[in-house]
Amino acid sequence: MNKFLYVMSKGFEKSGGATRAMQFAALTAEAGHHTEVFLIDDAIHWAQLGMAEGIRSSTGEHMKELLDKLVGQGSPIHVCKACADKRLVGPDELINGAVISGAPVLVKMMTDPEYKVFTF
Repeated sequence: MNKFLYVMSKGFEKSGGATRAMQFAALTAEAGHHTEVFLIDDAIHWAQLGMAEGIRSSTGEHMKELLDKLVGQGSPIHVCKACADKRLVGPDELINGAVISGAPVLVKMMTDPEYKVFTF
């Protein structure tokens, strides 16, 4: 089984691209691959309760539905701790399946040869 890591930094200003990246992550998870998402910078808001509602790509995919698919597949949604702290976002404000993780968690996955890493 392949391991995929999607590192996303696109927030509301690039919601179409962010939704597309989440679509790719959901597709790999649905195909049975170990899939993790790590949200950094303004992308951390996608893991906040209610923030993905109504957001979709230009081709119609809905951010919330894609997040729900990932969570349903058991794919962890990591939220950068430093990024969340800077934006005053705490764990109680996150969707189910999202966890606040520090930079060492990201670096460990990025340097693990078993992971294929994609950045958006």
